[in-house]
Amino acid sequence: MKKSALYLLITVFFWGTSFIFVKIGLEEVPPVTLAFLRFAIAIPLLFLLMGRPLGQPQSIEKREWGPLLFLGLTGVTLYHLFQNVGMGYTSASESSVIIASNPVFIALFSRILLGERLSKAKASGILIAFSGVVLVVLRDGASFGSPSFLGDLICLGSVFSWVAYSLYTKKRLLRSSPIEITAYSTLFGMIFLAPIALAIEGFAVPILPSSWLSLVMLGVFSSAVGYLLWNRALSETTASEAGSYLFLIPVIASAFAFIFLGERLDGLFFIGSALVIMGLVLSTR
Repeated sequence: MKKSALYLLITVFFWGTSFIFVKIGLEEVPPVTLAFLRFAIAIPLLFLLMGRPLGQPQSIEKREWGPLLFLGLTGVTLYHLFQNVGMGYTSASESSVIIASNPVFIALFSRILLGERLSKAKASGILIAFSGVVLVVLRDGASFGSPSFLGDLICLGSVFSWVAYSLYTKKRLLRSSPIEITAYSTLFGMIFLAPIALAIEGFAVPILPSSWLSLVMLGVFSSAVGYLLWNRALSETTASEAGSYLFLIPVIASAFAFIFLGERLDGLFFIGSALVIMGLVLSTR
């Protein structure tokens, strides 16, 4: 197995389970504050892995700060604002499926903006996997006026934020290391979240042990480890191939939501999941 494939499998596992911890955290912590706190936990770990304390001068040139600010805004601030707010209206499994449509848009814009080749096999795999995603979403028969549909629509904002983050990260990796990009963009994203959390939510601090457990899992594994492995994988493979692994997220999220949150699974879910896995295998051959 290629190292990039291993990195991506570990990443999507952590990101798939993150929907469960976000759902648990939202029971006590407002959405923007939840996003801020998870990255406040992640950042010290990232700088420790980089071997540089927060106060130590950086090795990145001044011209890199603008791109890193953009990455923090799209991949951290906007992505998690849309995801956390959207999940207040819809289920963990359904929101994960919406966000798992990322590979389609990553593949499309990678072809247009980065010139990445999209073979017939890869295109077919993406379409098969996306049909599985659609099947899982529509199995509950959500209507356009329902709160669930509103949540799904908000979660779509995360999709386009992540596409922008992934494609621009791929471009910046030619100049900076994965750990530097991850650490500094995460720091900037957290800084953007702070005034929003304070202005809208009053910066509520969680009390329940379950909330803190969720924050630790989100901060350490989903944020620090997940983002770092994603960016490292992007340095070794194409953006479209890396994006194909995101189709696994709803399968993982729905399985864990069934076990820990009691969310319903049915035959259509398993058919859709099988299509997702089949499409992933085809698109990464």
